[in-house]
Amino acid sequence: MRSIFPSLLAIIVCGGVGATLAWFAIDALGWSGVAGAIATAMLAMVIAVAVFAAGIALAKALRPRH
Repeated sequence: MRSIFPSLLAIIVCGGVGATLAWFAIDALGWSGVAGAIATAMLAMVIAVAVFAAGIALAKALRPRH
């Protein structure tokens, strides 16, 4: 049985990347307060999913074929 720790680590890393990039983007737009926080959270989720999906695609592409 495969360990779930690599997947958990990937989720945490992708969430951190998404949150950081979303924070920079919303801050660059000058949004703040509750609206800025909601926009940051929503954008962070979209970015995190995209980064996670890209990582899965890359891992599958680099996996040796049998």
